[in-house]
Amino acid sequence: MVYQEIMKQAEMGDVKQLPQDEDLPGMGQFYCLHCDRYFANDDVRADHYKSKAHKKKVKQMAGPAPHTQLDADLAAGMGMPDNGPKLMSM
Repeated sequence: MVYQEIMKQAEMGDVKQLPQDEDLPGMGQFYCLHCDRYFANDDVRADHYKSKAHKKKVKQMAGPAPHTQLDADLAAGMGMPDNGPKLMSM
């Protein structure tokens, strides 16, 4: 889901103001989209951007698309049924 949000934001190319929420750290204004985390202030978020965990997540999101539920179903053998070749009807 985070991957889809990042791709949508990259297509739009704009950064929108986040709505304020009292239940989130920093009133929900300091958010890292790649890691899906909120921070108390801009300094803490800036430190997070320099962290190894954030850089790893950015690199992971820049790669190929992650697996989907359809991929998992096909790998488990729960994909489309293969009923063999169709017979001619007379």
